[in-house]
Amino acid sequence: LQPTWAKGYSRQAAAFLSMGDLQAARDACMRGLDLEPENTQVKEELRRVEIAESLALKDAATEAFKGQDYEKAVEDLTSAIRLDSTNQVFFSNRSVAYTAMQLYEKALEDADECVRLQPTWAKGYSRQAAAFLSMGDLQAARDACMRGLDLEPENTQVKEELRRVEIAESLALKDAATEAFKGQDYEKAVEDLTSAIRLDSTNQVFFSNRSVAYTAMQLYEKALEDADECVRLQPTWAK
Repeated sequence: LQPTWAKGYSRQAAAFLSMGDLQAARDACMRGLDLEPENTQVKEELRRVEIAESLALKDAATEAFKGQDYEKAVEDLTSAIRLDSTNQVFFSNRSVAYTAMQLYEKALEDADECVRLQPTWAKGYSRQAAAFLSMGDLQAARDACMRGLDLEPENTQVKEELRRVEIAESLALKDAATEAFKGQDYEKAVEDLTSAIRLDSTNQVFFSNRSVAYTAMQLYEKALEDADECVRLQPTWAK
């Protein structure tokens, strides 16, 4: 009836979008904008189409990630971001993909942008923490977790990331204790291993090593207590 009326194409686009035909919806918008480049209704409909396209790309990226095709996941999420750079989830997910590719600086950049876009979204801080942890910055990783837990104390993802940080911290303390022991600073070795145990009381190696340090200090009862706990935790570990 009126092929030069741009608004009609926005109606077509809306119908196609509701039917899930994103390409046809985009094509209808383009025809409307060819007629009236500044038509508000057509531009608004195109925006809705772009958001739908970006979400479809996010879903495609999720499938690619499940198949360990991290490059494809990054490609799809980058396309999604071009369509909608306000959605923090896209940056969050791309941060995970970059981490899987061991591109930790890029992962941190995306995590930072995620937090900037939505500073009250606790999950974003878990992404920051994961990137910092991968880069070996344990303090920054812990700080990011704490900010996330300040917002949502029971957030599962942040709590899981904090657990990974704590395990990394405990292993760093074990290494520090080993160096102290080599230097015959047995008290420092015990101190570091005690801190490690506070962070992870399930690692039998910490009790084993502290038992050795207590023995060097001639604190034999404490050495035996730690040896017993070591065996209790891992009864099949001959050491």
